[in-house]
Amino acid sequence: MKPFLIREAKSNELYESLKVMYRAFDRSIPSNLDNQVNLLIELVTSNIAKFLIAEKNKKIFGLGGIFVFQEICSIGCLSVLPEFRNSGVGTTIFSKLINTARSLGCKTYLLYASKLGEPIYHKFGFRSNYSTSVYEFPSRLRNKPKLNESVKNIVAIPNWVTNLDKETMGFDRHKFLELNIRHGAKLIVIPDDGYALISGLRIGPIIAKNLHVAVELIKTGITLGGNHIILPKHSKLTNKLFDLIDSTEKENDVNLKMVFGKNLSQKLEYLYAIGTYAKG
Repeated sequence: MKPFLIREAKSNELYESLKVMYRAFDRSIPSNLDNQVNLLIELVTSNIAKFLIAEKNKKIFGLGGIFVFQEICSIGCLSVLPEFRNSGVGTTIFSKLINTARSLGCKTYLLYASKLGEPIYHKFGFRSNYSTSVYEFPSRLRNKPKLNESVKNIVAIPNWVTNLDKETMGFDRHKFLELNIRHGAKLIVIPDDGYALISGLRIGPIIAKNLHVAVELIKTGITLGGNHIILPKHSKLTNKLFDLIDSTEKENDVNLKMVFGKNLSQKLEYLYAIGTYAKG
């Protein structure tokens, strides 16, 4: 393959870059793409995210991003169009993302890997943590749920949500969650016990202190348009959850959480769902 250029994406290139990502993952371009782009632009201007693109003859054909939370960096959006694969493009983007994150002072690197991406990340020293799966819900629950009146739809993140999220995940992502809400995600809570974001069709992230709280948040999330959730497989609560709510596991959408660098202090006994995953 002839030489290609990898550089930081400009704000006005993120729309085309996201289209490349969806094409790379063989997914339809969503109707809310403009809103997604506006969120990414604000994440960049807030110094939470940086994106690199692969370009040849002024055509964008690859993308990768990092999301920075103090000394924690999450890597995502890594995608290359099929016709440009197997030529080192993905590995080069990933290597440059790692170098960028390191220059920003990151000590811990997180990502979710599909089977296609796992070999690349192992070569860089990433270690496996746990698997996640996508579970789909029916458009309507079998029995119309009686919604719990304690579930509240709010617009401002209270301190207890910030503290619960940080305690569970091991780092502060308050600003990231706040920007998602500003760009259309719905925040539902059961005060002091759990919260969930509904972003388009996805219910997540979720953190719930017990099974009852998780069920009530998910039922409300379904009524607000959510039709799927992404759950780690290590949680004992996960198996019990689906005894109470109909769901179907998408067997081809299994991801592996991988970590490099300093371990995080996390509290993973709560039921929680993640907000994104790797597709390609």
